[in-house]
Amino acid sequence: MRPALILGLALLLPGCAQFDQLVQKTKAQTSLVKGLRQFDAGEHEASAKTLAEALELGLGNKDRAEAHKHLAFIHCTAGREARCREEFRKAIAANPKTRLDAAEAGHPVWGPIFRSLSGPGALSAGLKQYEEGEYAESAKNLQGAIELGIEAKERANAHKHLAFIHCSSNRQQQCREEFRKALAVDPALELAPAEAGHPVWGPIFRSLKPAR
Repeated sequence: MRPALILGLALLLPGCAQFDQLVQKTKAQTSLVKGLRQFDAGEHEASAKTLAEALELGLGNKDRAEAHKHLAFIHCTAGREARCREEFRKAIAANPKTRLDAAEAGHPVWGPIFRSLSGPGALSAGLKQYEEGEYAESAKNLQGAIELGIEAKERANAHKHLAFIHCSSNRQQQCREEFRKALAVDPALELAPAEAGHPVWGPIFRSLKPAR
């Protein structure tokens, strides 16, 4: 093959890739709009498939959040609360500014679920799950609360319980890192007597607590 032809093809390849990306993005946007229209028309099963296709094709953060939010509505309407909650989490992860409008927020099923995933709501849910031994779900909610934004002392409490979870799973490095984050937010943080006596995280916390 001639050098000039090889050079020409090399110059064309980036342009082709950009064109393919544009086509993919357009398909994703078209699928999103179609899925939202199907949802508004009450065609929930068809809407769920179309929204899933849009996500697979690739959407920007805000559009991805919108798709996950409506998938949450569909799951909630069908009584699939766990999947509804998971889709809301994905929506918030894609766009932490995700909110429900007035009509959506007033829904008797998904309204309370979405509110529980706001900063304070997620923290309360995470702490309750921790007490019940549901550590994986607790960690998700605690981390979500931190990302959504909560007050300093609440953030320190979330990091502290994330440290407990990591220590309980023998992830001492992550445990230590979460304690550091907790103390950075609230240097006056102390463990309750029962917490301080724990054989794993008690010594780790004391090793990180600045001497008075």
